[in-house]
Amino acid sequence: MKIVFIAGPYFGEGDYGKIEENIRCAEKYQIQLANNGIGFFCPHNHTEHFEKKAKAEEKFYRELDMLMLSKVANAILAIPGWEKSSGAKAEIEWAATNNLKVFYPKSPEDIEDIVIWAR
Repeated sequence: MKIVFIAGPYFGEGDYGKIEENIRCAEKYQIQLANNGIGFFCPHNHTEHFEKKAKAEEKFYRELDMLMLSKVANAILAIPGWEKSSGAKAEIEWAATNNLKVFYPKSPEDIEDIVIWAR
């Protein structure tokens, strides 16, 4: 099974509502990938609202995300708006530098290229 790492904005403006919106947006991509039998890792849900639940600093999560990207991902999916996220930009840059395929779907339904690649 190939694993797609989902990269996109998490904090946004930093308020709880925007963070929740970003998590739910990422979840839509997870659902589409799962419905097509494609494995994924999504930091948004992996540490959902840990900015409120835990005491670790953002640096900890960025390092954790990069470790997961480097250890498990075969490709990366860039959620629209990724370019506004310093974390997502770093993940996509790392993927490109390390020859991982990078996909830029326009919506959760726009994953045909990923489905073809995964098979």
